[in-house]
Amino acid sequence: MKARLRLTLLAVISISSALACTLLTTTEVPATLVPLATPYSQEPAAGICAEPSGEEVAMRLEPGIPDPRCMIVEAGQHLRVVNHTGVDVTVALGSFSAALVPDGETVFEPSFGDYLMSGVHVLQVDPCCGGELWLKE
Repeated sequence: MKARLRLTLLAVISISSALACTLLTTTEVPATLVPLATPYSQEPAAGICAEPSGEEVAMRLEPGIPDPRCMIVEAGQHLRVVNHTGVDVTVALGSFSAALVPDGETVFEPSFGDYLMSGVHVLQVDPCCGGELWLKE
């Protein structure tokens, strides 16, 4: 009886493993499974924050300062970044990044809620001066 039970259990495990391998190789991972970026704060350091409306919000990188310095954003919005610094820059937010030439721009198409936790995030700009994005729940 023990031998029969062990053999049956091994057969079930083998079938389950084969099915799992098949499912893993034929399905895509949903974007919602991407780890969310952790905020560095729950409130911004910049003080007054703009509250742009619409699906797309824009941050312009000016020499030495972003415009606006802080934005309150919603989970369903996404970001456009415009480089007016006069030099090449690299921008990053969450798991996304892009290189921008002077007067170039990029759009991070995913909605903020798809890759950021609620709280304040900084648009990282190399070599200088990114703004804050405050994703409220």
